[in-house]
Amino acid sequence: MNFTSNQHADNQTTGERVEADNGYVAHAPEYVKCPQCIANDPEKESMQLRVRARHETVNRRLKQWNILRSEYRHSIEDHGSVFRAVAVLTQLALEKGEPLFDVNVDYK
Repeated sequence: MNFTSNQHADNQTTGERVEADNGYVAHAPEYVKCPQCIANDPEKESMQLRVRARHETVNRRLKQWNILRSEYRHSIEDHGSVFRAVAVLTQLALEKGEPLFDVNVDYK
């Protein structure tokens, strides 16, 4: 995610923020919520940990395909298609029997 181009920020509604690690603290609190953000509510810290852990679960599932830790060794023209195919297969697994753990939906 690259907030410097505002590409992601352009897809956010006004007031919407994403949960991130401290690597994005420079974009807090306008676009992200992260542990070191000065606007961080200490009462919601445990929920933030759960949200970030849930996201890391998705990353782990993508890594099972070796797409996030291995060098891509095929035609660069096919790279986007291969990555999207892995993302779709991961999404199908989430929807059809390997769901993520629940996070409180009242979290804002």
